[in-house]
Amino acid sequence: MDQAAAGAGRLADGTGRLVTGAARLAGGAGQLDDGAGRLASGADRLAGGSADLVDGTDRLEDGAVRLHDGLADGVQRVPDVDERTREATASTIADPVGVHADALSSAGTYGGGLAPFFLSLATWIGAYVLFLLVRPLSTRALAAGRSAVWTVLGAWVVPFGIGVAQVAAMFSVTKFALDIDPAYGFGTAAFLVLMTATFVAVLQLLNVWLGAAGQFLGLVLMLVQLVTAGGTFPWQTLPEPLASLHRVLPMSYTVEGLRQLLYGGNLATVSRDVGVLVVVLGATIAATTLVARRQRVWTSNRLQPELVL
Repeated sequence: MDQAAAGAGRLADGTGRLVTGAARLAGGAGQLDDGAGRLASGADRLAGGSADLVDGTDRLEDGAVRLHDGLADGVQRVPDVDERTREATASTIADPVGVHADALSSAGTYGGGLAPFFLSLATWIGAYVLFLLVRPLSTRALAAGRSAVWTVLGAWVVPFGIGVAQVAAMFSVTKFALDIDPAYGFGTAAFLVLMTATFVAVLQLLNVWLGAAGQFLGLVLMLVQLVTAGGTFPWQTLPEPLASLHRVLPMSYTVEGLRQLLYGGNLATVSRDVGVLVVVLGATIAATTLVARRQRVWTSNRLQPELVL
């Protein structure tokens, strides 16, 4: 009876554990059912992905085949050129743009390029110095009643003749000593003569009109034309009002004309420069004549130095 009672107790405990295990078994069965559903869905997706993988593998294989065929065909199309062609091709690829410079004329040397400027400058300086030694106008001829225009021309012709000798010496040194061969030799010589005639006339006007102040103004004009003539750098880079002075001062046209004649440039430009110099020459001679005609009237101020003892 004691054993039966103990067995009954164990049976009751086992029955409780059985009930608990059965409950857990039921919960696990539900989880198993959910997992089986997810497994089925994953198996379906795996099946679809496997089909996509098969398709992608087929396309990859086709692309690999086309790549192989294209590379093989490209290798066949690569030209087998010689060494000279390879060097030319490499040079073209490295420097694809070629620069070619064309010039209408060339001075040849740096000194030759500066020759027009220094010839013009030397001619101006020569004319300026001449009027430090020679009277710009003969007051005796004016007092004697001689015509004003002939008086002016008589005072102009002497420095002009000396100026011609000066430019002849400069031309000889330029051609034979400096070995600068002008493209138009006769035209260059004639242009130098016209240039000295114009410069002498301009400086004569300044001296007759303004006296000592005119001599100083001639020096100032020389300094201004050093900058505005365009002999050492392009005049187009000048600011105003220096650019406007370039267009009206005579040395600008002498530098440009000598460039065309020395290096074989545009003769139409030379014709323009010659025309400008001729106009300046005629205008200054006419202006000097008017000033000389006014100086035929003697005033007390002009006579004062003669009356001072």
